[in-house]
Amino acid sequence: MLGGLPPAPRWAWIVMALSVVAIAVMSYLVVNRPPPPGFTAPAAAGGSAAREDAPPAEAEAGAEPLRLLVVGDGTTVAPAGEPGWAQLLADDLAADGRPVALTVQAAAGAGYVEPASGGETFDGLLRAAGPGHDVVVFFGSRDDIEAAPDIRAAAESVFAVARTASPGAELLAIGPAWPTTDPPGYIVTNRDAVSAAAAAAGVPFVDPLVAGWLAEPSRIGPDGVGPTRAGHRYVADQIRPLVEDLLPADR
Repeated sequence: MLGGLPPAPRWAWIVMALSVVAIAVMSYLVVNRPPPPGFTAPAAAGGSAAREDAPPAEAEAGAEPLRLLVVGDGTTVAPAGEPGWAQLLADDLAADGRPVALTVQAAAGAGYVEPASGGETFDGLLRAAGPGHDVVVFFGSRDDIEAAPDIRAAAESVFAVARTASPGAELLAIGPAWPTTDPPGYIVTNRDAVSAAAAAAGVPFVDPLVAGWLAEPSRIGPDGVGPTRAGHRYVADQIRPLVEDLLPADR
């Protein structure tokens, strides 16, 4: 009892306690209430306010990927667990600000005429890739053993199929590669046949035999067909400027 006053009834203490709880709840709601719709937090010093409708960085860039198709023989097949020259090329172009949507259709043993063990020729590999590519690169083939007129006719047919499937595509034909500076006669025949087909179709042609792309021992694997890691890197470096020459200035 304080100052001689009688003690407060029990119900009065209950009312006081409920009042304290109510005040605490109201204070919490005032402090933590969500902002009204459309509210944007003010920018911090030296920063900028975030907008929920702002597009992501990728969308802002708006870069349309280059649709690159590579058709090839065993020279194009990537080593197990490692990128092949086609992937290295795509990575290099992307690092330079040119994103690439890469499709690789390659099979050891495949040629313009000669089928691989699974029955694939360059024509079948090309058709399996579908339409709508911007650049189509053919590499090979070291596996064709037919007569030159047959190889030339098959190559011209493949180039025509590529242009039908991708009317706006740029084509590039790369002849067969060989691991020495003295390739056998049929490889030279292959090269000449593909070169003639490319000339007839108006397709740029590149000759790895003259340039000796894989004639350096460190660039070719023990099977004499597939490039080593260094070989794939070297081939990618040779092909990159050839592909870049085909692209318009804005790609």
